[in-house]
Amino acid sequence: MHRLPRSLLAVLSLPALALGACGGGDIASKSPEDVLKETFGPNKSVKSGKVDVRVAFDAQGLPSVSGPLKLSLKGPFASSGQNKLPRFDFDVNLDVGGQALLAGAVSTGEKGWLKFAGTNFAVGDAAFERLRASYERDQKQAAASDNPTFRALGVDPARWLASPEKAGAETVGGAETVHVSSAVDVPAFLEDLNKLLGRAGATGDAAGASGRIPSRLTDAQRQQIQKSIKSARLDVYSGVDDGTLRRLTLRVAFDVPEDVRPAVRGLSTGTLSFDLVLSELNEKQEIAPPKTSRPISDLTQAGATGATGAPAPPAVSSAAEDEYRACLDAAGARLAEVQKCAPLLNGP
Repeated sequence: MHRLPRSLLAVLSLPALALGACGGGDIASKSPEDVLKETFGPNKSVKSGKVDVRVAFDAQGLPSVSGPLKLSLKGPFASSGQNKLPRFDFDVNLDVGGQALLAGAVSTGEKGWLKFAGTNFAVGDAAFERLRASYERDQKQAAASDNPTFRALGVDPARWLASPEKAGAETVGGAETVHVSSAVDVPAFLEDLNKLLGRAGATGDAAGASGRIPSRLTDAQRQQIQKSIKSARLDVYSGVDDGTLRRLTLRVAFDVPEDVRPAVRGLSTGTLSFDLVLSELNEKQEIAPPKTSRPISDLTQAGATGATGAPAPPAVSSAAEDEYRACLDAAGARLAEVQKCAPLLNGP
């Protein structure tokens, strides 16, 4: 059985953050607690839009990290029907120390593709069906909860907040919003982070994936994190007219105690940020299958070789294959150089 890269497959579950994120009623006069209850509550009806997610991690003390790590995911999404895997076309950009790697995922609701190094790879029907079944099962379970938007991912952001306050009105994605800002209850946040990690693992397993994403944080790791966090703040921006989540940001600053640093490979200080923006809600989105693609086996078989995770060309001359592998050897772990080898995937 072919194994799909878990980190890319996890992308396929992200639309759960966006679909079903709309409420109703003027919330400008409501208390911060009621704004949050409305924003993360039930009775949602968003059918389409665009999502833009940005994650940044800037750490000091790690010998293997020479610069900040940045991850972005953006693109359109559209509903395929109640509790059904949505359609979407997401581009993912990973930047490690100034070296970028492009990836992504496409779903028509019936078939899926992964993007890697400028090439599209078709997810097999059996693997995609397992992924779709897992997603739809989660959606049906979440529909019975009091918070289907985020409960579909096993999390409840409202539980993370300690003493929320209104921070004014702002325009986000063309919509007027009420801004609520709050300190974060770190233990509650870490509990939901564990659920997210478990979901990422389950998503990969459902698609026959393997990988190295941890399925949970141990009790010791959670205690170490709690000791290290200096500050954590969550900001929520909700549409004035409809109670729609338009933006959610999380900012964390940490200072690892001296006695803990050996256990985290020397990590000392740093910051972590997460920024989710939703726009063009319920507007028509164009989502089409890639014009060309290769079978997923071309990607997964290369992954088994351990050659920097880059795909090997499937049906090219031995000379072209030698040239491609020489390119990978020369690129080493430099992501930008790995991408320059991608054209060789197409053969002569």
